[in-house]
Formats: sequence, structure tokens, C-alpha cells
Amino acid sequence: MLCLLVEAERNQAGFQVAGALRNTVLVLAGLLLLVLPVAAQIRFGEFSSNLNGTVSAGYNGGYGNDISSDHSLSVGGAGTLSGYYYNPNFVSFTVSPYLNQARDNSAYQSISNASGVNFSSNIFSGSHFPGSINYAKAYNSEGNFAIPGVANYTTHGDSDTFGVNWAEMVPGLPSLSASFQLGSSQYSIYGTSDNGTTFNHSFTLKSSYMLKGFSLGAYFGDGGGHSDIPQVLQGSSPEQTSSSNINYGFNATHPLPLQGSFSGAFSGSSYNSNFEGGSNSGTVDVYTATALFQPTQKFHFSTSVNYSSDLAGGLYEAIAGAGGAAPPLNLGQGTHSLELLANASYSVMANMQALAFADHREQYYLGDDFGASTYGAGLTYWRPLFGGSLNTALSLSDNTVSTSSANSLGLSATANFNRRFDGWAVGVGGSYSQNVATLLVTYVTSSYSYGGNLRRRWGKFGWSGGAAVSKTLLTELAGSSNSSQSFTTAINYTHWITANGSYAKSNGTAIQAGLGLIQNPVPQPIVPEDDLILFGGKSYSVGLSSNPMRRLTFGASYSKSISNTTLQGTMSANNNKQINAIFNYQFRKMYLTGGYSNLVQSFSASGLPPENISSFYMGVTRWFNFF
Repeated sequence: MLCLLVEAERNQAGFQVAGALRNTVLVLAGLLLLVLPVAAQIRFGEFSSNLNGTVSAGYNGGYGNDISSDHSLSVGGAGTLSGYYYNPNFVSFTVSPYLNQARDNSAYQSISNASGVNFSSNIFSGSHFPGSINYAKAYNSEGNFAIPGVANYTTHGDSDTFGVNWAEMVPGLPSLSASFQLGSSQYSIYGTSDNGTTFNHSFTLKSSYMLKGFSLGAYFGDGGGHSDIPQVLQGSSPEQTSSSNINYGFNATHPLPLQGSFSGAFSGSSYNSNFEGGSNSGTVDVYTATALFQPTQKFHFSTSVNYSSDLAGGLYEAIAGAGGAAPPLNLGQGTHSLELLANASYSVMANMQALAFADHREQYYLGDDFGASTYGAGLTYWRPLFGGSLNTALSLSDNTVSTSSANSLGLSATANFNRRFDGWAVGVGGSYSQNVATLLVTYVTSSYSYGGNLRRRWGKFGWSGGAAVSKTLLTELAGSSNSSQSFTTAINYTHWITANGSYAKSNGTAIQAGLGLIQNPVPQPIVPEDDLILFGGKSYSVGLSSNPMRRLTFGASYSKSISNTTLQGTMSANNNKQINAIFNYQFRKMYLTGGYSNLVQSFSASGLPPENISSFYMGVTRWFNFF
């Protein structure tokens, strides 16, 4: 993920001279490598390997309002060492290190220099006991702090991951696979004094077996983590959270008459989390059973039942699973839910299908029983139309809730049309829904979306454009909506020029997650108001690239995002601006490369001035197939 490397200032002239001499030697060594001949593949007995990559030498600089100006000669590069012992199916490996790779001269994401290594190895991959090992370490890499629907804000830091996987797959015996993963990161957000850390670990076991026509499966998992989440939108100290989770389950499937099948599953989980001001723990058991039938080619139907022993725990896990910092959910004690569903479909004709469905749910929370029933039918229809293709779907439902004597009508409709004519390619579509059930039977949602895209070529010239609009809200609650708009366009003229632009706008409610904000995945009243974040913002970007002559390419981009967030009465005005430019010229196996990057980012809640950082690079890169 992300990491911060802070270069200490040299306080004595002697250190400066020594550093300059060291950099000069490295550059001379790099330039020597640029002219060395390549070597052949290396093989030692049963060991075989290949090494290829790039070596670069050049001049780079960085400066900003919150860092010391730095200019130096440098050597960098990236490579891949791969090989195997005895046979690729016995032991094989790949190691990919990279050094001093910056966004202005390579694909490794960082406004300054990023270094690291990626490693993977497969063991006994041709046997019944295959395994693998993976490891990755990144220094000073760039990441994102997300605000839904708005261009991401920039973070930087260190990260590392480690994993081991092993499996047993002996014919006639139950299969078994095991996986162990570790991961951690330390990062900071440009424009603030906030630092964040994450640590997570997981261990999983999975098994499957065929027994007398039954396909059986089971799993076990144990995981957890710890995070220091920056409170950048409040200007307060980071929030510490920790969590642990044990989950386990069993599933079985078996064929049934009428070309049918039966499946049943049990899953259980035990969770515990601690955060600022409280803790949350519980156990959730979920039982499901489904039967599917296809008595004729045209007719399908299914029935299913789902039971959860802890409705509040299921909602909590929906938040935690999306990466949110989950607060206590105020649903009272002993919550549970039961759902019964039935679906049927019939192909009326080759391009039309009729649907029927019934859904009944019982839920207990806040000390009361709630029930809801839904019955409905619909049609899907598709056909060629006006030289294009039309796809539509429409369903109507009758909804009743035990707390109300009134019925409500539910409606869901979608339509999409695509066509080519006179060189144009057109696509339009939209959807609308009203009174659609949510996770809680006492709340329903309404939403709509529409959009389209258009493209055309005139000989060597091409143009494309698109737009999308969406809005979702809880019908019962004013101010609960989330909405977004996006517009894109692009033009190109053969290889000479490609230009693109985009605009996006969004607003709604969200909750805090480890690396930004996520839209609230559960009905708004369930999450305490103090944990809800109101957000709104817009972003736009433009880009330009060209390949005016063989082996010469260049590109430039500009992006800006502006957003406002409100959390517990604290408002923050947030801004991000980025400029990137790069050019590349190839001659033989060498490349002349140059680039420039600029980042300006601020959060008013931090109380700090905007951080303004720039970096540039000019150098030569040589590709090698070392052996």
C-alpha cells in the first residue's frame, strides 16, 4: 500500500560532498551497464534461470513548501529474475525488484522515488500437494484516500505482505487447502499531519468431497487486524480500531428429479471489535436451503429459505466487510430474521420471458416483530429494433408490512438500446425502482439511473462521449439520498494525438474506512448519526498524449477535485490538484525519458496550509536480457 520516506537534511558540508561523490559513482556505474553486452541464459545442473529488466541513470529533483529541496544524480531500475529447479512443476520462482522508480519516469506509483520487491514461488505444482509462497515489500509508494464519486486524494507510505498457500488433492480423498496471509502498511496523507497504520492476518482451511451423489464442502477461517485510522476530516487524533473474526461453515448439494438440484448451507461467525468509545461482539449463524427445478426447457422455478440468528450482527458484518469502522448497531437484544422466497420463469416466446415471485420476511429487532410480504410478476423482452437491439425488463409487486394496514405498489423497470448507423455507435439506457425492500423490512428504497454513450470515426479522426446519472434514497427518510453524475469525452487523430476529459459530481452519506470513506451499506437510522459523514464534491480531469513519430511518445494530464465533508459538526473543505507530464524516446535498446509531477492537496480540518510537492526527472534507461 503506502509509505513515507523522509530524507534527513545533511547538516555538514562533508556529508554533502560524500553524498554527491556516492551518487556520481552510482551514475557512472549505471552508464557503464548501459553499454555492456547481454549474456545468455544461465543453467547450473538442475537449476535454470533468466534475468531481464531495465537500468536507468539520470538527474532528478524534488521540492515543495513542506520538504527540503533535493537535486541529485541517481541510478534506478527494475528487473525480473525467474527460474526453476529440476522442473517448472517442481519448484519455480519469480523475483521482481525495483529501485528509485517514480511516477514521472515509470509505472511505479509515487510522486517521489518508490522502491520494493515482489516475490512468488510455486512448489510441487505438478503434484497432488501443490503450494505457493508470496511476498511483497514497497517503500514510499503512492495510494489513495477515497471519497465516493470524487477523484481520490493522495497518500504515501510503506507496505508489506506475506502469504503461504498449500493444498492436498489426492483422487478419492477429500481435498484440503490452507492459506495464511499477513499484511501491514504505514502511510500519511499529503496536506495533513495525520499518519495511519493497518495490520491484518488471516488463516483459512477449505475442504470438498463427493459422497454418494452429494457434493460436500466445509471451511474454517480465523482473522483479524488493527488500524490507526486518520481523522483527517475532523482534525483530531487517529482513531484506533481492532477486530477479530472466526468463521466456519458447511455446504452440500445433490441432484433432484425434474432436472433439479438441492443445496443447503450453514455458516457461523464470531466477531469482536474494539474502537474509540466502545466495543462490539456477537455470533451470527445463518442457515440456507434452496431447491431448483427445470421440468421443461421453458419453465424454471425455485424455492429457498434463509434464517439468521442475529440480524444486527449481519448488518454489522455488512459494514465491516465493506471496510468500514463499524459502530454499535442499536437494534436491541435477540435480533433474528427469516426469509422465504419463491421464483418462477417461463419462456413465452424466443425473446420474451415471464416472471413471478413471492417473498415473505419475518424480523425481530427493537423489541418487536416485523413482517413483510411481497408478491409480484414481470416480463423481460429483447428484440432487434430500428437496426439495433432493445433489452427491457418490467416488474410490479404488491408489498405489505405488518406495522401498516396499507399496501404499497413496487415498480422496477430497465431499458437499454444499442445501435450503429451511418458510422455512429449509440447506446442509451435507464432504470427506475420504487418501494424496493432493503435489509430491514420497515425501510424501502427508490432509485433511478440513466445514461448513454456515443462514438464515431471519420477516417483517421475519432470521437466518443458518455454520461451517467444516478440517485438512490430511503423513501421514509428526508435527506437520505446518494447521487452521482459523470461525463466523459475523448478524441483522437491516428497516432498523432489523443485527448480526453471527464467530470464527476456526487453527494450523500458515508462512513469512515481505513483508506477513506465508503457509502453507508445499511439503512441510515441503524448507524448512529455521529458516525455518519455528509459528503459532496466534484472532480474533473483532462489528458493529452501523442506519438508524433516512430519511437517518440509524450503525454500530460491535469486533474482537480473539490469536496466538502461534515462529521460530528466539523466541516472540512478538501482540495486536490495533480499535474503529470512524461516523454519517452527509444533508440536501440535505450530510452531517453523525462517527466514532471506536481501535487497540491489540502484539508481545512487539518489546520495546515496546502501541501505543494513537485518532482522531475531526466535520464537514460537501457533494457537488458542479462541471462
